[in-house]
Parts: sequence; structure tokens; C-alpha cells
Amino acid sequence: MKNYIGRFFQSPKRLLLSTSMVLCFLSLALMPATALAAAPKCAVTDVKCVIQFGDQQIASRITALNKLSATITDDLNKKLIDDDHANALQADVKTNIDGLNALKATLDADTDGRTARQDVEKIYTQFRIYAVVLPRDYKRLHLAIEITVDNKLSAMKASTEKAIDNAPADKKDELNQLFTDYKNQLADAESNIDLAQKTWPLLTPASYNTDRPTYTTNLKNLTKYVQTAHTDLHKAAADLHKISQILKGA
Repeated sequence: MKNYIGRFFQSPKRLLLSTSMVLCFLSLALMPATALAAAPKCAVTDVKCVIQFGDQQIASRITALNKLSATITDDLNKKLIDDDHANALQADVKTNIDGLNALKATLDADTDGRTARQDVEKIYTQFRIYAVVLPRDYKRLHLAIEITVDNKLSAMKASTEKAIDNAPADKKDELNQLFTDYKNQLADAESNIDLAQKTWPLLTPASYNTDRPTYTTNLKNLTKYVQTAHTDLHKAAADLHKISQILKGA
């Protein structure tokens, strides 16, 4: 239990890193699509220039998605997430990469500037990799980690309760208080996990395009639910650690 709790206590750094990455994605997303599409100042008839710009934008997004995929694989190998969560996340990554590659093929075949510009615009309106997919899926990945932590901590309830029942009488009051707090923290974490699981599917490119205020609220709520669950589980792990130390001393 000590090794597991030690690993879990290191995770706030990962959570803070993810938050900074999300802020970076959002700063890019706030730039108007028309401004981005006009960045190279291609001439109206310069199809090659438009295609080159679009290909660059697609390539950068595929690179970012591959980085997410590598992070998912790494977390799976470390047993921070299970196969089901990893497969679901990788499927979303693949869907977006496949879609971007298909768009690139269409864009590369364009023969007039207007059509090419319309295809470039789809990078921002149809896929929303920086604005939607990456912030959402990184939060979903952290949610999967919290679910794994919750499952492992919850699995310790029965053995912990039995150990407390067999503890010396003069230690039981303190142990029971810690055990009660541990259970309460788990219950609160699971409540926030449930809320997060209901929220992340609402974060789609379509909802971003059609109802930005609601999308922004949902993203903020998802962040709050995941962070609160993390804090609750951190406290539950700390309670278990204290219980372990008291039992060890007794």
C-alpha cells in the first residue's frame, strides 16, 4: 500500500501539467479561423500556397494527437488506466487522425483556391483539435486515472475494517475516525467521477461551434469535477496511510 500511495501522491504534478496544456490549446483556439486561414496571405488563385498552409496545420494537429496517444499508452503500461479506458481514448485519437488524413487527401486534390480555402476552414470548424479534442481527451485521461485510483482504494475497505476491528482498544477511536473520513472522501470522489463521466460527452466540435457559452461552462465543470475527485482520493489515500502507520505501531 505504501508504494501505491507514494505513486499517487506524485500525480498532482501531472494534473497541473495537463491544466497548462489545456490553457495553451485554448489560447490557440481563441484565434478566429479566418485569421488563421489568412496567415500565409495566399493569393486568391494560388492554390498551392493554400494547400501547403492547410497541410502544415493538419500535420501539427496529427503530431499533437500522436503525443496524446503515446501518453495513453504510457499510462496503460504503468497500469494507471485500464484497457477499456485506453481503447476508448485511442479510438477517439484514431478517428480524428483518420479524419484529418482524409481531409488532407481532399485538400491536396483541390484545383481552385476557393475550394481549397473551404477545405482548410474545416480544420477549424469540423475537427477543433486544439479547441475541443485535446482539452477534452486529456481531461478524460485524467478521469480514467482517478477511476483506477478509486477502484484500488475502494478495494481496501474490507481488509482495513477488519484490521481496525482487531486493533488495540486504545487505538480504535482514532482509527475509526480516519476510516470514516476515508469512506466519506471516497463517496465524494465517486460522486464527482459520475458527474465528470456525464459531462465530457457534451464537449464536441458541434457544441463548441453552436453554443460556446454552454461548451465553456461544461469544460470548466469537467475540470472542476476531475480536480475535486483527485483531491478527495488524495485525502482518502492519506487516511489509509495514517491507519497503516498506527496499525504498524500497535
